[in-house]
Amino acid sequence: MESVTGRGTPRGFRLRAWRPADRAACLDVFESNVPRWFRRHERIEFAAFLDALPGPFLVVEATGGPVVACGGWARRPDTAIADLCWDMVARPLHGEGLGRLLVEERLRRIRLAGNVREVALNTSQHTVGFYETFGFVVERVEPDGYAPGLDRCDMRLVLAPA
Repeated sequence: MESVTGRGTPRGFRLRAWRPADRAACLDVFESNVPRWFRRHERIEFAAFLDALPGPFLVVEATGGPVVACGGWARRPDTAIADLCWDMVARPLHGEGLGRLLVEERLRRIRLAGNVREVALNTSQHTVGFYETFGFVVERVEPDGYAPGLDRCDMRLVLAPA
């Protein structure tokens, strides 16, 4: 089992590859973020995503405890673009550095995979500022794109050449 607990990993947590046994815990993380960051109807879409992962998916677990964060990425076929997918941290742990850990590690792995020039994601207005700290730029905003009061913001990061 791959585990990353090096520099930048908040104490008491570890990052590892997702396993099917993590499904229920990831759905619990989702539920902890309803209704501000996700809407209840999106749970079905997230569950279907977990059942047919399009690419690598990582989880953060508390040492000796439950999964408390997750996120993945997928390469778009026949392009040099990768998408970050379904990033989330259990609501009581927002601000502890777990989201930053997930984004940094996934960007590191995307760069190592090679042949990816851009990373895209879609998020709500509530997390745009977080992704901007990594260099993502808003390309399009669709008001109420996810649900009333929850805008869809498409963002992109152009990776520097290696």
